[in-house]
Amino acid sequence: MTNVISVQSAVRRYGELLAVDGLSFDVQKGDVFGLLGPNGAGKTTTIHLLTGLLDRHAGKVEVLGFDPVQQSRQVHQQIGYVPQETNMYMDLNAEENLWHHAALYCADLTAVPDRIDMLLNTTNLWERRRDRVRTYSGGMKRRLALARALLHDPQVIFFDEPTLGVDVQGKHAIWDHVQEQRESGKTFVVSTNDMQEADALCDRLLILDHGRVVTAGSPEELKAELGRDVVTLRTSPGIKNAAGLVNAVGGQAMSQPEPGMTRFEVRDAEKLVEDIILAVRKDYRLESIRIARPSLDDVFLHHTGRALRDG
Repeated sequence: MTNVISVQSAVRRYGELLAVDGLSFDVQKGDVFGLLGPNGAGKTTTIHLLTGLLDRHAGKVEVLGFDPVQQSRQVHQQIGYVPQETNMYMDLNAEENLWHHAALYCADLTAVPDRIDMLLNTTNLWERRRDRVRTYSGGMKRRLALARALLHDPQVIFFDEPTLGVDVQGKHAIWDHVQEQRESGKTFVVSTNDMQEADALCDRLLILDHGRVVTAGSPEELKAELGRDVVTLRTSPGIKNAAGLVNAVGGQAMSQPEPGMTRFEVRDAEKLVEDIILAVRKDYRLESIRIARPSLDDVFLHHTGRALRDG
């Protein structure tokens, strides 16, 4: 496989804050590559390094064989970028927004009319193409932003929080459009906090924390590496000494997300079901017990912790 992105020991500081700390990874042609991490983990900063919006303080970054800062023209001709904020001209319609972008970024305007028509059809915006963007839903705006990023036929598309503020139907529509473009040979780098999105879209994932790589792999590889099952108990009343019960069966990562529910991780849960049931029934009424394989949420929390982060 051909690498279209190569990052080696990249560093980026904001004053005393080390936002990206020795970051290294590769992205292969045709992949949907996911950047995951808590707020402030360095995801958007990484995208800005790759698109040339920020320069690094150390290390090496190449996109399609070019340095995004030193050879920005060559890079910008071949990449598209959908930022986290959908920065459209709200009083213009979809066609006018796309023409404005074409005037700035497309070297040859002769093919633009046909390409605009194709992209508006592909993103299901054709019927609303002459309506002002301020009348669009969040999902429609994100689809128009994707169409804009694809207008000059880039090879690599950077998509920061693809479905932020978008409803369920809109999410799936955007995911479908990303997959269609991937099948046509495009490469995507997606930054997201949505684990369902990462699981549905991405071939490979990089989990960042404090600007560093904490783990990487395909969604299935990361879930398999966790090596534990997730047990969820519902009892009446809620278990008072849940930590003691969980420790007794060799469990960990215990939480009680709502009244009457206890959740923990344990190896070989099926072998321990009888012991868990007997332990619970000594003092509580067991309403239900559920054993599940780890989800991407479990992987994320395992590697980044459960503390709430606001920035």
